[in-house]
Amino acid sequence: MARRTLIFTAICTVLVGTGVAHAQTGEQLSSSWAQGNVCNATQLGARAQLAGDGTKSDLSVRFTAQWLSPDGWASLGGAATSPWQSAGSAEYTWGQAGWTFSISVPPGNQYQLRSVAELRWSGETSRSETHTTGTCTIGG
Repeated sequence: MARRTLIFTAICTVLVGTGVAHAQTGEQLSSSWAQGNVCNATQLGARAQLAGDGTKSDLSVRFTAQWLSPDGWASLGGAATSPWQSAGSAEYTWGQAGWTFSISVPPGNQYQLRSVAELRWSGETSRSETHTTGTCTIGG
């Protein structure tokens, strides 16, 4: 009887270990991304999704508003970077957060804008990624 219990315990341990290994390979049901969701002369908004990995890590994101200057992408003047926004726990399949910047576009000018999202998983698994939203053109 003790031998059967030992074999059953060994099989269960292998099955549990396989599940943990699967979660650690990075195979997820969702992916991480960032996208623009508001773009006009007074607002630039962005949203990001962080893929969960089954751990208890905290998900957070912050956004930086940028414009295409003659020298390349540059941060907007003023408060161009949002505070870190909580996107929940990595225990879940995904978490999301967003931010909307108040902007003022001078009349008669045309600008290309975008947001850069810094995604962060902190706690059990610490890592980060940077995603850029698509661009939008305002003014004219």
